[in-house]
Amino acid sequence: MNYKYLIATVLAVGCGLLGSCKDEFAELNSDPSKVSTPNIRFLFTQCEMSFQPADYYQWYGGYPNLAAWCQASVLSGGNTSKMNLGGGGGCGYRVNEVLKYTNEIKFQISLLSAEEKAKYEYIQYLCTPLLVYLSMQDADMYGSRQYSEAEMIRYGGTLTPKYDTQQELFDIWLKQLDEALAYLNQHKDQTDVLSSQDIIYKGDIAKWAKFANSMKLKVAARLINVDKERALKIVNEAAQNPAGFLESMADDFIMNKGKESNNFNNDPLLNDGNKAWIEFMKDNRDPRLFYFFMKNDYNSNVIQAFFDQNREQYIPSYIMENVEWKQENGKKVFTGWKTPGEPWVRYYGVPCVNDAKTKDEYKEYFDPTDEAFWLQGKSAKVYYSPTVSWNKFSIKGKYKYTYPDAPDVAPVQTMDYAWYGLYFSAGEVNLLLAEFKLLGANLPLSAQEYLTKGVELSVRANDYVASKNHLPYYDSGYANDKFDKTINTTDQMITDMLGREAYQLNGSLIENLEKVYIQQMIHYTLYPMDQFVTARRSGVPMKNSTLLPREDFDPAIGDQYIIPRRFPVSKPLDSDLLRDITIAAYEAQGYTYDGEMSDAPITLSKERVWYDKNAPEYGAGPKIQ
Repeated sequence: MNYKYLIATVLAVGCGLLGSCKDEFAELNSDPSKVSTPNIRFLFTQCEMSFQPADYYQWYGGYPNLAAWCQASVLSGGNTSKMNLGGGGGCGYRVNEVLKYTNEIKFQISLLSAEEKAKYEYIQYLCTPLLVYLSMQDADMYGSRQYSEAEMIRYGGTLTPKYDTQQELFDIWLKQLDEALAYLNQHKDQTDVLSSQDIIYKGDIAKWAKFANSMKLKVAARLINVDKERALKIVNEAAQNPAGFLESMADDFIMNKGKESNNFNNDPLLNDGNKAWIEFMKDNRDPRLFYFFMKNDYNSNVIQAFFDQNREQYIPSYIMENVEWKQENGKKVFTGWKTPGEPWVRYYGVPCVNDAKTKDEYKEYFDPTDEAFWLQGKSAKVYYSPTVSWNKFSIKGKYKYTYPDAPDVAPVQTMDYAWYGLYFSAGEVNLLLAEFKLLGANLPLSAQEYLTKGVELSVRANDYVASKNHLPYYDSGYANDKFDKTINTTDQMITDMLGREAYQLNGSLIENLEKVYIQQMIHYTLYPMDQFVTARRSGVPMKNSTLLPREDFDPAIGDQYIIPRRFPVSKPLDSDLLRDITIAAYEAQGYTYDGEMSDAPITLSKERVWYDKNAPEYGAGPKIQ
């Protein structure tokens, strides 16, 4: 390994982003011999920079399918009867990058004197929750993975690391988290040497300990159907750990990788909102709707332009029913929005029924004949979307947004901004605790208290990140539309939402669990892997639910339309050094290889990862053991 190159790269990243190491860089740069040993602080910065659970490959290749299978959103342009199985898009593959830096940090610490080791040793334990986070997502869809022996060749390891089974991985993750917690709790008064080189928690060791302890809840959630007793034991032990959990927004894992960060290159594939989910969030006045999905294009100016061009018959009826207008000089004039008004009246989803785009009864959502969703400009047609899709400004930074308006009106654009990502939060922790309390965990608060706190913190965290990302309509409404409203959340909005029936645990155990799982899935809207894991392990959304029912993708055949439980795997090339190891891992799990499947959806629905084998079927609701 060329350490001069490595440290120069790490220093450049650390200094360029954080501006805190100018003097150190100058000193090192003046004497090349000092560059031979990497600076552990900068290695840790690069380790954090390598943390990437969801880049372009996931958002284009895997996530749209996962979210569509959950019925939380719909593939762009509508779901189809020809199923796209997805390739995962490299789900979780970035764990290897974090492993490289983690192993190097451990190696460099091992070379230090006892005095120096005491100053730096804690840093290696900060890497643990990052590793568990990433490797868990990979195992969620593929099961076994190379982990315990991976990226160790430099330190005497093997070029052919073994595959740890998913069952072994759970044991490894829990052991690693326990070791990290034991060290961090014992050294909670450690003098921090990272400071701003830690771009997540700025060297706050107590917050890192909370993060590590809270990760045990994500592990436990995946064990509920395979070993409920162990899962609740993990939760109970974590609740007693002096590290505590992520408990407020101040503890949330939010990361911005610098003023030029756009999260990843290229555009993600944006799902449309599912009509049932959008209506559920609107009916319950859930402001997370604004941050997960983008307003449609039909503001008051656009509607007036449809009136002016005598094309009001092409305004979808679901929009027109919310429009106030009057007749003036023989023409319709827009006068306002009906209750609930802006911004709620700008959010409409599309049906999740397969091939709805080709069915006449859904033409108001898809316009298959290209006659409705446009207005004539001086030189060309201008198209307007009446429905919503994922808010790409919440997924990726450095975009400009052009506000919709009548044709030939001078365009108004927003500025572009660096991206802030919310990866783990006190909101998610409390939503998980609400589930575990209902299932029998020994926790101090009631399930209702955890649910209420979880939803509120979820809303507030997403509102905060929306403010940092300057989502369109957040800082202000569109100035040229006097009816436009901002999308920032108020205290009154949260109070109104939490008072609604969907947020009250006042029913049977199954009914209460359904409400909690729905809130978890809403929180995970921009985390399709966790959303899919939740749908898969909970059986929610439930068929025939009175709250948010799971629908048949194809009403003509109903349950016969098969949805996968994992992504396909590919047969390695004969030249692959890991070929035999990989095939052995597939066969040990009972997997059929991609390309050898006679009926891929059925195969992928039956050949499940280890912890999914006893989980409920889609739509069947939670299993109560």
